[in-house]
Amino acid sequence: MVLRFPTLTRALLAVGLLAGLGAVSIPLYRHFLPSDEIVPGLTIDGMAPEGDAASFVASRARSVAERKVTLVMNDHVALETTLGQLGVGVDEGRALELARAIGHEGDLLRRADESARARRGQLDVPLLPKVDVNAVAAAVERIKEKEDVGPISARLNVEQQTVVPERVGHFVDLDATIAALSKLVAGPPSSLPAKIVLPVQNFAPRVTSDFVRTIDVHTVMSEYLTYFSRNKDQSRRGQNIDNAAAKLDGLVLSPGELVSFNDVVGERSEENGFQKSWEIFKGEMVEGVGGGTCQVASTVHAAAFFAGLDIVERLPHSRPSAYIPMGLDATVVYPVVDMKLRNPFRFPIVLHAVVDGNRLRVAMLGKSRPATVSFSRDVVQTLPYARKVEEKALAGNKVIVKQHGIFGYRIERERVLRFRGGKERVEKNKDFYPPTTEIYNVPPGFDVALLPPLPTVSQDEGEGSDTSAQAAAAAVAATAIPPSGPTPLSPVPSQPVSTVVMEDAPGAHAPSLAQSRPVKKVTIRR
Repeated sequence: MVLRFPTLTRALLAVGLLAGLGAVSIPLYRHFLPSDEIVPGLTIDGMAPEGDAASFVASRARSVAERKVTLVMNDHVALETTLGQLGVGVDEGRALELARAIGHEGDLLRRADESARARRGQLDVPLLPKVDVNAVAAAVERIKEKEDVGPISARLNVEQQTVVPERVGHFVDLDATIAALSKLVAGPPSSLPAKIVLPVQNFAPRVTSDFVRTIDVHTVMSEYLTYFSRNKDQSRRGQNIDNAAAKLDGLVLSPGELVSFNDVVGERSEENGFQKSWEIFKGEMVEGVGGGTCQVASTVHAAAFFAGLDIVERLPHSRPSAYIPMGLDATVVYPVVDMKLRNPFRFPIVLHAVVDGNRLRVAMLGKSRPATVSFSRDVVQTLPYARKVEEKALAGNKVIVKQHGIFGYRIERERVLRFRGGKERVEKNKDFYPPTTEIYNVPPGFDVALLPPLPTVSQDEGEGSDTSAQAAAAAVAATAIPPSGPTPLSPVPSQPVSTVVMEDAPGAHAPSLAQSRPVKKVTIRR
C-alpha cells in the first residue's frame, strides 16, 4: 500500500521533519539532506561514481563510444565498426543533470526520501543515448544500397498466356536500427563486440498474380515497330535492346498508375545485364554501357503515344534518330533523364515488348481501344551545323570522320485523340534538335581546304508535305542502317581530293536520309 499525501500534508510533514532534525543534530540533518553534488549511494549506469561526477560520466561516454559493434544482415557481416563511428554516444549533460537533481530538488520530504533510497542502493541514473541521426543514416544507407531489394510486381507472359509471379521486397529499417543501437549505450562496459541483427521490413509489390489473372488483354490498343542492326560494332547494342525489352515485357500499368522507364529497366550497368556500346553523350558518339536503350524507350513512347496514354515526362534526343521519325523519339539517361507514362483509362494495360531478329515490337494491350490517335509534325526551322577539326597522330593525308554533321531542327508536334462519342482532345508542343557538329581528325599540318565545303541550308530546305502513306515510307526509311566502310563525300568538293583518304571512326555512321533531309510534314494515323 502506497500512502499519497496532499501538498499541505507534505508541507506539514516537512516542517515536522526539520523540527525533529534540528532537535537532534546538524550531522543527522545532513544525513537525511546531504549537500554533496551527488547524494551518497547513488549509482550512474549501475556503478558508483569515482571522483567527481562529470569526470566519471565522461569516462563512461568514452567507453561507450569505443565499444565495437557488428551489424549482421542475412547471416553475414554487413559492417564492423564502433558506436562512436556510427554517431551513437552518451548524452553527458543530461546524465549529470539527472544525477545532480536527485536529493536536491523538490520539497524537503521528497529530498529526504530520495536520499534514503539512494543510500539503500535503490536509485540509479541510466546513461541516456545521444544519436547523430545523419551519421547513422549514412552508414545504414551504404548497407541499404547492397541489401535492400525492391518488390517485383507480377507480370503477364503474353506469348505463353501465363503469369510471372511477384516477389516481395525488403529494406533495412533505419528507425529500428537506431533504437537497437541506442540500447547499447546503457549497461555494464564490455570488451566484446555487440552483435545487432539489422531489423528488416517487408513490403508487397503493387501488382499480384491474382490481379494479373483478371486482366483482359484481347485488344491491341497500339503497336510500334523499329529496326536495328546486329552487325559488327552494333552487336552489343542489339544485346542491350534485347535486355531492356525483356525487362519491360509483360509490365502491368494499373488504372491511373505512373510508370518510370528508368525504375523498370534499372541502372545501365554490366551488373544489370547491359554491355558497352555506342551512345550519344554531350552531343558526341561515345562508347558507354547501355547504348541502344534509347531505341527501346523511343519505341515504347511511340506505342504509348498511339495508345492514348499520358506522356508525363519525355525529352527528344540531341539529334534526329535513324530508327524513328522526329517527334516520336525519347531519350533516357539513368538516373537523370527519364520517360514517364500514366495509364489514364479505367482498365489495366499490359506492355508487350518482343525482339524478333533485328525488329523491336512494342504493343499496348488492354480491354478496349477508347480512342484513335493521329500524330503530325512540321519542321519549322532547319539550322546549319558547324565543323570541328582536330589534329591527331595520323599518317599522310588520312582523315578520320569522327562524327558526321547533321542539321538542327525545330519542329512542332501535335497529337489528336478522338474518343468514342465524338469527344476530341488536341495536344501541341515543340521539340528542338540542336545541330550535330561535324568532327574531323586530321594529320598535323593538314590543309583543311581539302575538306569538302559545309552544306548550306536553302530557303526551301525540307519543305513539302507528306500523306500518311508517305509518312509510313519515311518511317521505314528511317530504320535503315547505313553500310559500314568509307563514306562518300557529299556534296562533292570543287577541288580534287584524290590524295585524301576518308575513313569513318567506329560509331560514326553516316546520317540516314530521315536525319539529313527529313520531309517537312509527317502525319501518321493509328
